[in-house]
Amino acid sequence: MDHMKKYWSEELELIRKGINGLDGYRTIISNHYYRDRQSDRGYDEMDVLMAITTGRIVEGYDCGQHPTQRNRDPKRIIIGKDKYGEWVVVPVAMKSSKEFIVTTVFPPTDLKRYGKYLVD
Repeated sequence: MDHMKKYWSEELELIRKGINGLDGYRTIISNHYYRDRQSDRGYDEMDVLMAITTGRIVEGYDCGQHPTQRNRDPKRIIIGKDKYGEWVVVPVAMKSSKEFIVTTVFPPTDLKRYGKYLVD
């Protein structure tokens, strides 16, 4: 849950650079989200951009360490606000030192897990 925590602020800056394609960094939204989840959840690219821009990393997992899913890559969980100012959870796979993939996007309905992070 705290994998490489001392680097989270640096990693978040790199993920943000990737959104803008700066310095060779790349952050994209997964096909899984577009194909399987977007129609149900309704978050678009602007929501993801806003959440990453306004958010912070609150959890980090090494390969294979996520408690509820198989993760081949290190994963960072970002919580931020969407374009309407609502909280949103954005898991990001750390594919390489310069490539990041937003694996999905969802509201923080699990308040036991995420409630402590929902503060301004």
